[in-house]
Amino acid sequence: MDGEVLRAWRRSRGWDAPEMARRLRRAATDGHVPAVASLTRMVRRWEREGLRGERYELLYARAVGVTADDLAAGPLPSPVLSLSSAGDRGDGDGPVNRREFGITAFGMLAGSLVAPARVPASLSAEHVRGLWEAAAGLWVRDWQVGAAALREASGYYAAARAMLDTSSYPAEIGRDLLAVTAELAACAGFLAFDAAEQQMARGLLMESATLASSAGEPVMVAHAYSLLALQSSSLAASDRQVALSRESLRFLGLAADAARHVPSPRVHATIAMRRATASALLGDEREVRRHIAAAHRELDGGDHPSDPDWAGFVTPAEVTAHEAMARLSLGQPDKAAGVFRAVLAHDGVPDRNRFYYQARLAGALSAAGDREGALNEGIQVLSGLEGPVRSTRTANWLRPIRQSVPGDSDFAVRFDAVAAS
Repeated sequence: MDGEVLRAWRRSRGWDAPEMARRLRRAATDGHVPAVASLTRMVRRWEREGLRGERYELLYARAVGVTADDLAAGPLPSPVLSLSSAGDRGDGDGPVNRREFGITAFGMLAGSLVAPARVPASLSAEHVRGLWEAAAGLWVRDWQVGAAALREASGYYAAARAMLDTSSYPAEIGRDLLAVTAELAACAGFLAFDAAEQQMARGLLMESATLASSAGEPVMVAHAYSLLALQSSSLAASDRQVALSRESLRFLGLAADAARHVPSPRVHATIAMRRATASALLGDEREVRRHIAAAHRELDGGDHPSDPDWAGFVTPAEVTAHEAMARLSLGQPDKAAGVFRAVLAHDGVPDRNRFYYQARLAGALSAAGDREGALNEGIQVLSGLEGPVRSTRTANWLRPIRQSVPGDSDFAVRFDAVAAS
């Protein structure tokens, strides 16, 4: 296996060499692999000299989530990846400048970057099917590692957009390509939001809404507007801007209108629970109760064949988490803390969401005057953010705690390291 291909896969996932080593160890179910330090040295050697050995090739494929044949072909090319990896010295330890990356990726929306060099001149259904598989996998990775998947998602969106704009294809493939490009824009937009790249997120999500509308895909239109609403509510919650709360409800009205003939309960539950949090920011407790109840009713019947992949996170526990956030916005931190604890008691909450809601729990405890409890919960969140999960949005909710402790405390030192990563 060519070393450059291995390096390209690692960079496509946004991992440094030690993280690649950790992923290889997890992929080895028998546990018969070297320790992380030794495996990190092996990763660097393989990227310089190439890899010879079927066992480790299979582990690489499992670690990055592709087949052995796809591993050999390399990841989809991306102008975002090639530009933002310039700071990597080649040994896998180069830092990523998040601000430069965000500006670079957002510039892609304005057509300022050159299309990927290997975009096929003529597309087949197989090309589009591969993009759909990538989109489904990216939503799962979002739940697991959060903003750490931003590079990968932006790369797939860039490739899909370049195919849409420059490749040749028949009309029936074009419609499917338009839809999957909208889906990838939504995924990359949400990950940019999780990374606190708000301008980039807004541009990608608006792009998703436009593409989805052009493709005649009501579920995707509803999804894009519900994500725009989430961004508006989140920004409103951090600085209590009434205008953003109202903007969120307007976006959710557009989402509901797009989804009016959609049978998926999870799509409607998504809209309802986000209406609850937006209503809480406006102090409307009656509307909060109404929308939370509506979201739970939608989920009472269980899964539905029309539920989209991205809605896999929408569970009763997720609706309850939105109730907790609403309680906090309504000025009820004690009640919010109890509800957050009930959410965290569920085993099925995805890792990134779990850390996010634990950070919100820390904030609720702090608001209720339980400084020690807030600090204990915050330390646990930092432990998660020091690992494979990356979420600036989550870390930002711990800033008030950081500001309340001495600069040389364990919490302050660890928070500052996470914030700078």
